[in-house]
Amino acid sequence: MTKIAIPSMNDSGLESDVCYHYGSCEYFTIVDVKDKDIESVKTISNLSPEIEHNCAAPSKILESHNVNAVLVAGIGGRPLMSLAEKNIKVFAGITGKVSNAVEDYNNGLLQELSMNGTCNCSHH
Repeated sequence: MTKIAIPSMNDSGLESDVCYHYGSCEYFTIVDVKDKDIESVKTISNLSPEIEHNCAAPSKILESHNVNAVLVAGIGGRPLMSLAEKNIKVFAGITGKVSNAVEDYNNGLLQELSMNGTCNCSHH
């Protein structure tokens, strides 16, 4: 089983729109996938217990939920490094709803990222 996290605009599960900014998303939708079948779906807040906002905060939250992979639109180098240090794989190219992101992941349409990042944000 793979536990996947998708940055989400709200807590509507598979029907939530994906959030295009990993670090600033309100929620992560966590989807358990086994043999391309969705086993379970839950939503967690992206607010760290310490109420910190830094590149490592989301990765700590995801690690505490035993996430194996994160699906993103793009991501900066520092957050990508923080995920890699926790052995969480990152796949880029998501659009639409969380359900679309999971389907694209299952169909091998997302690009696994290395330490180079893909975010075009000026603050990274």
